[in-house]
Amino acid sequence: MIYVVPSLKANAGLITEAARWAGSIGAVFAARQGRSEIRLAKDYGSCFLVYTSRGPQIVRDEGTHFFSLNMAELRIQHIRQGKPDHLLEALGAAGPVRLLDCTCGFGADSIVASFGLPQGSVVHAMEVSPLLAAVTSWGFSDFVHAHHDVTAALRRIQLRTGDYMAYLRNETAPVYDVLYFDPMFDHPVASSCHFQPVRAIMDHHALTLKTIEYAMKKTRRRVVIKGRSFRELVQAFPEAKLYGGRYSRIGYAVLECESTNG
Repeated sequence: MIYVVPSLKANAGLITEAARWAGSIGAVFAARQGRSEIRLAKDYGSCFLVYTSRGPQIVRDEGTHFFSLNMAELRIQHIRQGKPDHLLEALGAAGPVRLLDCTCGFGADSIVASFGLPQGSVVHAMEVSPLLAAVTSWGFSDFVHAHHDVTAALRRIQLRTGDYMAYLRNETAPVYDVLYFDPMFDHPVASSCHFQPVRAIMDHHALTLKTIEYAMKKTRRRVVIKGRSFRELVQAFPEAKLYGGRYSRIGYAVLECESTNG
């Protein structure tokens, strides 16, 4: 159960907005009653969000997390300038596609995909952490960007809380053209301090070769995996194609599928 508590100095309008949003996601709205964040942690453990004028926030000892476009902002600027985006290159869509981002997290890759994929494409996303899913889904549904086309890209993304393994094993689950995975790195990039407030609640399971085999049976066109080193993957799947900048710490592996899924 998630509890939504308004910020300490929230006015009546913000309190009403917080209560409405809590109801929309099936969370419990709780009055602040002057409680400190330390007290909230004692009352609700880690299962609460503080609703502020910037939207819902995850508050932990390591810091605070709220929705932001993060690197998606810069990447969209580059796309506007006609510069390539390695994720879009890896997705390889010449026409509309149905994409499932299996590890949504902060949502940056889903946002870039929704903005940059051909018109008519569908972007769905999954996030296993209920708290992180709540914050990111608020961004998709409520955040208003200065550029209308970016706001429209956010609204096109549908996110649900769930474990991608449950999806992969569900024979009746929807089939997508592309499945995308951005697993957590075992050793985080030191400069990625924005991960610290939520690292403990994110999914740390490794993307196994068996999981990749599941995914290849579940998609029509391709599986795309984000990572730093693909040595083991290329050994298991020699046909994998790699995308990414020469000096980038991050790349993408693409596995083409010959699925009979309709």
